[in-house]
Amino acid sequence: MKKIFLSSMLTLGMLLTFAIPLSAAPSIQLVINSEVVHSDAPPVSVAGRTMVSLASLKPLKLNLVWNAGQKTVTVNAPGVKEKLVLTIGQKEASYGEKTLTLDVPAQLNKNRVVVPLRFISEAFKAEVEWKADKNTVIIRSADQVETYKKLYQGTDLVAARKIAVDLPSNDENTLNNTEEGVYYQYIFPEGEALRYYYVVGNLYTYYEIKDDVKHLVWEGVEEDSRKKMKEKGKRPPEDKTQYYFLQERVDHSVTYGKVGGGKPVTQALPKNSTGLSAIIVPISGEVRKDQMK
Repeated sequence: MKKIFLSSMLTLGMLLTFAIPLSAAPSIQLVINSEVVHSDAPPVSVAGRTMVSLASLKPLKLNLVWNAGQKTVTVNAPGVKEKLVLTIGQKEASYGEKTLTLDVPAQLNKNRVVVPLRFISEAFKAEVEWKADKNTVIIRSADQVETYKKLYQGTDLVAARKIAVDLPSNDENTLNNTEEGVYYQYIFPEGEALRYYYVVGNLYTYYEIKDDVKHLVWEGVEEDSRKKMKEKGKRPPEDKTQYYFLQERVDHSVTYGKVGGGKPVTQALPKNSTGLSAIIVPISGEVRKDQMK
């Protein structure tokens, strides 16, 4: 067996006929469902409110329809019957049969409709969190709110680990696996889900999840001698106890156990198992200890 490592873009086809007093917000980062959003229309500040372009909310899968004549934008979300109608320059908006009031009206900025971030997100039952110390806005769409609760607060360690490894990451490896026969495995600190190693052959990638974003913190390639490692990034801490989950090459079963000790266990996975995260299985007696409040 493989040696285990020990240690809807909304574009407005019209010309602006008036200027809007908007000011650029200082480097506000927008994270939607763990995706760091990069937009050509960055957040702006109006009367102390963070305004974002509807285009930057694309990860929420909103459908956007612009009416140039009436200067309105109609927004609806998948599976939601009610439609939100915003009018440029007006504080009142309609949502189905209801009338809603915005702190700041929808406005135009560089041919983009910008709206108060919290208003548009909460109108569609999304969860919005402001991290003042990091100047970051975190949004979780309505269909993902429970998923993030399981990730951070859930007692089901296996479920939390599977969610963690399935999260997207904007980071890419700069090092590469150099082995021909490839094993895939995950290594987790005992009782934890929010940081782990992903191993492909002799390439080890260490991830940490913070504020919904999965960061590639460290990567290393084990050399042929098994005594040296080419590495980049911040070396992770040494954990007293780690558990590994390894996918076997032939039958794709899972072999798991304690790193550096104990007899490994191999078991077949259910036939309907999909994705590499399926190899993460319960460890007898292991209890989660990295839950967040």
